[in-house]
Amino acid sequence: MEEKILEEIRRFVATSLGNRHEETGLIYFSEPLVGYASWDDPLFKEYKNSIGEFHLTPREIFAATLDDNRVAVGTVICWVLPISELARQSNRLQEQWPGREWALTRYFGEEFNCELRRHMVEYLTGLGYQAVAPTLSGVFQCFSETPVGIASNWSERHAAYAAGLGTFSMNDAFISEAGMAIRLGSVITDLKLLPTLRKEQDYRANCLNCNACISRCPVGAITMSGHDKIKCRNYLFCEESVQLAEKYGGQRTSGCGLCQTRVPCEFKNPRGKNEAR
Repeated sequence: MEEKILEEIRRFVATSLGNRHEETGLIYFSEPLVGYASWDDPLFKEYKNSIGEFHLTPREIFAATLDDNRVAVGTVICWVLPISELARQSNRLQEQWPGREWALTRYFGEEFNCELRRHMVEYLTGLGYQAVAPTLSGVFQCFSETPVGIASNWSERHAAYAAGLGTFSMNDAFISEAGMAIRLGSVITDLKLLPTLRKEQDYRANCLNCNACISRCPVGAITMSGHDKIKCRNYLFCEESVQLAEKYGGQRTSGCGLCQTRVPCEFKNPRGKNEAR
């Protein structure tokens, strides 16, 4: 069944018109990576300590969304959507604002990611299982002030880490075997699947600590001390970003992502063997 889920996610990404910009033909994402975590993985309870008590476990989201506390076993299905080479190329040359293809992927690509979330819920339901997409659930919330700064009650990055898809980075991003220029998604289901082996115990094992992302940040939001989420968010949603998004043909924000391109971990795990582009 694990292979069947993988193939369905790959099929949807490869064939859906939502993965292509209608005007330019830009493809947002290449072939995805998929991992699985048991919803009883101790990491999800540990996140209540490392992130905050407000961060929900898969069981809590499943029960609150579907009003069902009776399910004994379940799985978090996670995926990595690698941003296309063309979009990444558009950002490598930039120093202040993102390239057009990157900005379009930031907005319309995430819309497609939501399509994929909804599709997988429908797909699993069609197989006779219950499923919920945490970030599309009515219980999903974002918080401006927490012990770890800006945060939400479900983290796609932390779910992906639990599912063995990679580790964190100096800039608070996520380094997978397809690198850091990615989008992440997940659904929770009562279908029991074999968990993906987590190869790394260090939560930042894939990061070289090379400081390349520090020099790429146009507002100095990344330092050796960490990532200033507020400074980063203010830049992402400032008036100039909104205007640039409209100029490019997007909405809300142009994004940035400079720290995710022209760095050693852009399209591969710098500590791994994946050299594919």
